[in-house]
Amino acid sequence: MRLGKYQLITKLGAGGMAELFLARTEAIHGIEKFVALKRIPAGHARDKEFVRMFLEEARLAATLSHPNIAQVYDVGKEAGTYFFTMEYLQGLDLARLLRGLFKRGEWPPLQHVLAIIIGTAAGLHYAHRKEGRDGRLLNIVHRDVSPSNIFITYEGGVKLLDFGIAKATTAKTVTETGALKGKIPYMSPEQVRGEKLDQRSDIFSLGIVLWEMLARRRLFPKSASDLEIMNTLAYEDLPPPSSVRRDVDPDLDRIIGRALRRDRNQRFPTAQALQMGLEEYARRRQIAISSAELGRYMRDHFPQEQEQSKVAMNVRAIEDDGVVIGRARDASAAVAAAAARADAGLSEQMKLILISAAAGALVTVSLGALAYFLIAR
Repeated sequence: MRLGKYQLITKLGAGGMAELFLARTEAIHGIEKFVALKRIPAGHARDKEFVRMFLEEARLAATLSHPNIAQVYDVGKEAGTYFFTMEYLQGLDLARLLRGLFKRGEWPPLQHVLAIIIGTAAGLHYAHRKEGRDGRLLNIVHRDVSPSNIFITYEGGVKLLDFGIAKATTAKTVTETGALKGKIPYMSPEQVRGEKLDQRSDIFSLGIVLWEMLARRRLFPKSASDLEIMNTLAYEDLPPPSSVRRDVDPDLDRIIGRALRRDRNQRFPTAQALQMGLEEYARRRQIAISSAELGRYMRDHFPQEQEQSKVAMNVRAIEDDGVVIGRARDASAAVAAAAARADAGLSEQMKLILISAAAGALVTVSLGALAYFLIAR
């Protein structure tokens, strides 16, 4: 299937706001580029308000260009479907990374914890200080800083994802329907109270992420209700991570404590101030922060996941206007080889994807061969 100049290869995920695909586009001389393509689900394509919100996300994200923010490339419309493309990242979001390590009884070392939070803070600060064409601040607040929106690549890059609910205004977090936007366990006190937000709300959310990475557990247990969590965030002081793990450095306790002040006037004034505080701590403790080391750690600890992402990029989807036999054959071989390794540890979901892709590729080869035979005759 194609959308404009993009060929959809496989579906990466879906949510209430959009569907996400791995896609490819080709230029002259066989140059190709892989992207993540986000499109409006068919059921919402005629909803004007939904389309407006989707395009608002695309326009906002497209203005941001920073090493620690996922880059948006293109916005388009094809056959009544709106979509935009962004860089395709090979790696894991922080939530999946931590779950995978926790199941094995492991946890990232402090140097990588600091690298992840420092990189995220750098991306946040850039977004917070982004100016419009008129030179005025856009007043961007992400509003959904959480582990699932922090991505770590196999090369050691740290990327902030999903500005889908971010606003280039200081609007309230409560919509007209009264629905809170964002993930409740990572909200700031002012966010759960529905107050006007500024950049310090994101700093509080990032402070919770750091708290959990140091404490090696969720701040709020799964048994806690949304109401209980909201009441705690809005009206209670949060405990230091050292209350859970005694080996947490008191200096880190103080840094996190400042990020998690209920009174936003007592927090770090900017994400950069938090970043610099952590960098200074690393210098004092002689902790080396290295993207190369973080990348090696990712590759060493998640080799199967890295292999899966490589396989996905080797799959060649069926062209709308014909079949390229060579590419289909390459796809079949690549997918079949990957499927043969499935029992060595690939997830059940990936096994199904690979088997389906292999079957589709074999059909493609057969149809292509038949077409070639008929034409040749």
